[in-house]
Amino acid sequence: MTAHLPKGFLKLIFCFILSWLSFLLSCNFQEDNISTQSNVNLLFSIDTLLFDTLLTDRLSVTKRLRIYNPNTDAINISNISLTVGTEYSLIINGANENHAEGVLLQGKDSLLILVKLTADKQDLDDPYLIKDIMTTHWNGNTHQTLLMAWGQDAVYLGNEVLCDLTFTSERPYVFYDSVFVDAGCLLTIEAGATLLFDADAALLVAGQLIAAGDSAQPITFRNSRWDIDYRIAPGQWPGLLFLIGSQDNLLDYVIIENAITGITIGNPDEDTLADLTLKHSIIRHSAQAGLVAYNSDVVGENLLIMNSGSSNVINAAGGFYHYTHCTFVNTPNSFYSSDPAAIFTNSLVLSDQSEISSHLYLALENCVIWGTSDNDLWSYDNEKAGWTSSIRHNLIHSNTPLSDNFVFFDTLIPLFQDIVQYNYELDSGSVAIDLGLSSTVLDDLRGRPRDERPDLGAYEKLNP
Repeated sequence: MTAHLPKGFLKLIFCFILSWLSFLLSCNFQEDNISTQSNVNLLFSIDTLLFDTLLTDRLSVTKRLRIYNPNTDAINISNISLTVGTEYSLIINGANENHAEGVLLQGKDSLLILVKLTADKQDLDDPYLIKDIMTTHWNGNTHQTLLMAWGQDAVYLGNEVLCDLTFTSERPYVFYDSVFVDAGCLLTIEAGATLLFDADAALLVAGQLIAAGDSAQPITFRNSRWDIDYRIAPGQWPGLLFLIGSQDNLLDYVIIENAITGITIGNPDEDTLADLTLKHSIIRHSAQAGLVAYNSDVVGENLLIMNSGSSNVINAAGGFYHYTHCTFVNTPNSFYSSDPAAIFTNSLVLSDQSEISSHLYLALENCVIWGTSDNDLWSYDNEKAGWTSSIRHNLIHSNTPLSDNFVFFDTLIPLFQDIVQYNYELDSGSVAIDLGLSSTVLDDLRGRPRDERPDLGAYEKLNP
């Protein structure tokens, strides 16, 4: 049986369609008015567009600028173009073009222009200026937008084995893939050198690394992105890895930042000679830990490790560790970590639930260990492995007393100058001032002399 629509309903639909067509036909569509007057203005979101320093042959981030038409009438932009147009490029109305003509900008509307650049090699050690001008013409008017960036030539390395080389400060070294320092080989890094790492690039050391900066020219290990969003972003590259057999490594006046784990070392041996010595150095903004050592021998003096996603320091499965005037601090900033700031244990449980252990020798003196956990100095002694420790005159955030140390559980006591800005120098009213024991460490992280009553941690508070 077939159903039929009522005749009245069909008549209603027919009348509606006729009425709508009649309305459309009666409308008098007119094109928008286009002003040709010379006194009409366009507004520009910016007069100078600045980019961060850009490595050669690398594409920049894309930046935006807008042209606004504050007028009721449309304006015909006769021309948008770049003066040079070799390194900068424009995207106008979705099209990649450095020259556009007859762009109609409706009244009360805006035009989005995207700008990016690639820095050409100049074979220069110092950064060089990259400049262009975007010129906009309309109704006899002209506006110029200055585009500015600094380019930097670099030495590019990746998937290579290094032996007996010296890195200088003349140009940054960019690692686009991991690099291996072979066993029996030495990599020397001079003061002021900068090493930049892409996302999957690590520095693996089976031989020896000597990186000796100074207070005026520290050596920097960091990610290869210089734009502002990446300057303190954790986890941008794997970090430094010291492998079995790597000994007598020195990092002095070094900054390691933005890594997944700043330093990882695993070199079990029978002696207590330092496999790695860290002095006057900073490890910061690590996605996981700052310093991880497995059954290794590490000496740290005037060392600041801060803002880690997990613990600042993890020393496990035994080894020899001696830290003097160090600051290990995790306070809420980039992320919140409830893990202890420092972990020391003579054993390690592996993923298959098996356990490795060895004797642990630990010396902690004149340090600040501070964070947000209940006990920021956490230790575990597997009695079968052996444990020897000297822990004295340290300032520790903990709810558990520890003799011969200064233990507080109040996170609001005066201590650092400005944790929001990552400034961990001591505040003028800091409880860490003048509490240290005399030691062989006679200066602080910045190379400034310590007085006869040294302060705790990596920084000495200087009298005004």
